[in-house]
Amino acid sequence: MYPRNDWRPLPAARGEVRLSTDMPALRTGSGDFLRLHDLPGPGRLSTYRYLLRVRRAALERDQRARASRWPESRRSVLVVGRGRLSRALAAELARSGAEVIRDDGAPPRADAIVDVCEVPQRPDPEPDERLEHLATGGAVLLRGRREGGRMLIFPLVVDGSEATPDQVNRRRLAASPAAPELHSWLASGHRDPRPLRRATLTLTVARCLAILEDWAADDPALAEHRRLLRVVGDGLRERTHTVLGFDEPASRPQESAR
Repeated sequence: MYPRNDWRPLPAARGEVRLSTDMPALRTGSGDFLRLHDLPGPGRLSTYRYLLRVRRAALERDQRARASRWPESRRSVLVVGRGRLSRALAAELARSGAEVIRDDGAPPRADAIVDVCEVPQRPDPEPDERLEHLATGGAVLLRGRREGGRMLIFPLVVDGSEATPDQVNRRRLAASPAAPELHSWLASGHRDPRPLRRATLTLTVARCLAILEDWAADDPALAEHRRLLRVVGDGLRERTHTVLGFDEPASRPQESAR
């Protein structure tokens, strides 16, 4: 018989259940406690049927929570890339409730674009006209690139006023006490053949998921995500730098030939 006086996992669902008459309850996967009513009578079959009802209610509750976390107009997320980091991001986004679209070369419609990759290992993503077209069509764009053993997560692009990767790079060079060396290293295109450390990958995935969930919920933290460059290092550390977008100077018209 199913134990009634102890907490046990709810079969095929997140959460634990306790069926004692003095304190029948369900602990959901999110940590909430729900009181249970109309406990079943003695016997395996009645207990099994009751647990199926509780399981169905718990799964429906989780589904409603995921739907509210990702509103319909901010639910579809295009994840670019096929590497380890991209796969982990796609899996966590889907688990959170987003409608994940994998990049297959076609120009899909998406509410958000995630271009966070281990390769190329450069801080300045190459321009992708297809992604730029989707972003100008209303999709937000989250970019990130590997730099040696670190990951750089660029400001979230919402309306195009945010700093571009090129502007971020120029600000970094302007603020660096070793600007010539930094410029030389970046220009060399050096790639670390070793895979990213698991801690760096895990923290990168968690940070990207938090940024996108805040965007989907229109959280006040969104303003911060639009102006912060995040640097995820080897350990469970993250450094942030405020980088604001700016208007590029107009090109100087060439003097007319005399």
